[in-house]
Amino acid sequence: FWLKHVWLEHRTGTVASRAKSAHLRAMTTLVRVVPPLPQTERGVFCHVSTDAPGDRVIYCNGTNVLWRSLGALAAGPDAEKAEDIFCWKGHTKRTMCAAMSPSSQWVVSGDVSGAVRVWGAKGDHIQKNEFKLWDGVVKDVSWSGDSTRIMAAGDGKETRAVAMIWDTGSKTGEVSGHTKQVNSISFKSQRPFRVVTGGEDMLVAFHAGPPFKFTKSHTLHSNFVNSVRYSPDGNFVISAGSDSKVHLYEGKEGDLMKEFARPDGISGSIWAAAWSPDSARFATAGGDKKLRIWDREAGAQVSEALVGKGELDDMQIGVAWATANRVISVCLDGRLLLWDVGADGALQLAGTVDGTQGPLNCVASDRSSDVLLQAGGDGFVLITSPGQAPRKAKIGKGVSHILAHSGKYAGSDKEAWVFSLDDCARRVSLQTGEFVGSKVEIKEFAVGVSWLDAEETEVLVATSKQNLVCMGAGGVKWTKLAAVPRRPTASASSPANGLAAIALERPDTTVAGVQSSQFDIQLFRIAGTGSADDLSMSGVLQEHLKEVTSMRFSPSGDHLASADAGNKILVWAVENGAAKLAINEFSHHTARVTSVDWLPSGRKLVSGSLDRHLYVWDVDEPKKKIMVTEAHKGGVYAVAACGEKSFASVGMDGFLVVNELA
Repeated sequence: FWLKHVWLEHRTGTVASRAKSAHLRAMTTLVRVVPPLPQTERGVFCHVSTDAPGDRVIYCNGTNVLWRSLGALAAGPDAEKAEDIFCWKGHTKRTMCAAMSPSSQWVVSGDVSGAVRVWGAKGDHIQKNEFKLWDGVVKDVSWSGDSTRIMAAGDGKETRAVAMIWDTGSKTGEVSGHTKQVNSISFKSQRPFRVVTGGEDMLVAFHAGPPFKFTKSHTLHSNFVNSVRYSPDGNFVISAGSDSKVHLYEGKEGDLMKEFARPDGISGSIWAAAWSPDSARFATAGGDKKLRIWDREAGAQVSEALVGKGELDDMQIGVAWATANRVISVCLDGRLLLWDVGADGALQLAGTVDGTQGPLNCVASDRSSDVLLQAGGDGFVLITSPGQAPRKAKIGKGVSHILAHSGKYAGSDKEAWVFSLDDCARRVSLQTGEFVGSKVEIKEFAVGVSWLDAEETEVLVATSKQNLVCMGAGGVKWTKLAAVPRRPTASASSPANGLAAIALERPDTTVAGVQSSQFDIQLFRIAGTGSADDLSMSGVLQEHLKEVTSMRFSPSGDHLASADAGNKILVWAVENGAAKLAINEFSHHTARVTSVDWLPSGRKLVSGSLDRHLYVWDVDEPKKKIMVTEAHKGGVYAVAACGEKSFASVGMDGFLVVNELA
């Protein structure tokens, strides 16, 4: 399983380094993975495909190409295991499309820079070749039936579509005739070979070969052509566009056979189309939030299904026909829908795969209920728990913090606080994903949040305006104005020892022309939660030479961990309201440390960094460490303990990963 921290090891690691990584990985076990959904964009179709047997769905997110087992997705919650998910991370730019060869040996994928990469679908998934086709986006890729040729289409200045030999990149003629971006390309694998293309010039063009050359075109569409597809038997071609029209062509000569009857109520763009394996029917994904099944011989629609309530996020922008009775479609918000298709063409929703789409910067664990929460800039909070379907709350703004209850929480409310970039805080139910009560307007950016009382009903918020705010379900209780002299960078609190820690920016001063490197941590005593006067400064910690990025008190409150933008993690021993440096040896990260958290024992500390790695540190044996390599491409953004020996992490790649100590 490629997610087991070896994303690019086959390309960059030596034998010695791979052996060392294998030894380190043996000390942790990957127990859970929640991958991101397809990356989508309004007004753009989403490329989704399956392998030849219809066992796996393939899509793109960020710079990655993913595939997931359709059998596991259809089986319901907890059925999808780590080995059912694969992620290839060889691209450096956003990926747009991917397709597996009919032989199931190779995959071709294209990105926004005009690069196409060919890599192995089995074994070490080694990259075979990279071809730079043009400077614009690659919108569509496909294979010939014998897996020897690749077709690609997109937005080049002169060349907008190509047909080439898969392993050498040698062009087999010219695929031309368009004056604007080519959105879709398809290959007729039966002799005589043909290629069809459709583009934003409203043109459907046919090419004969090899070597391929333009033969004829049609201008029947009155808006962009979004999808053209040869039927599996090679006898027919369909084209679908933003004018809501669908046309059928003869496969060999490219002559128009018919325009499909326009269903009542159809509107908006038809974003994608996919043939059934027997070439008798095809499915389309529409901007009117409907999935439709059409009959080729009848020249008309045979069934349709409205997705959800027909809201914007329900828009259908991608479709693939996996097996005789299974269709997969993609919603605008990234949801994957699994459909059963009856013998009469009737559609029945069989399953929904929900999640998040973009990079994740927050993760939290509710220890009282075994629930994990994840969120990022897309404005959604995903709530997952064993044996239950995921719940999703839509915030509408990027999420900066999630605060969940610890194992000491004795209350009955199963909810968590979510802090977003609109300077508000909301409670979300862990059971339903619905919001609880009214949002709390803090009116200042929350730099750090933590529980202020042992009952975990009131929250201490360190704000960007140097204030400390106490809030709860009833709203803001009090504000300690100008509580710190400079803007906070991180915060933590411990009801167990009655302390709060606020890390500050360095002062805007210079000494002998050199800017200060004094990054203080101010300690506050918590005498109560009744008023701002219950919070009083008790000391200053001065050891960090870089900005402090994350802090966390241990569950018992006897240690404080602080991490900085260099690579340093310091552990402070806390006693009688004071703290002194205990450990300064945790410095194996090579980039900014973004997050730290303690395992429940309070003796082991987990850290994540922009260097992509995770470390587990032992305060009893400071020289002993466990490294999880390449945990997240692009960097680890947040970590959270979620069990006695397990910890979750999220990052730039949009994955949530749970590891467990051996």
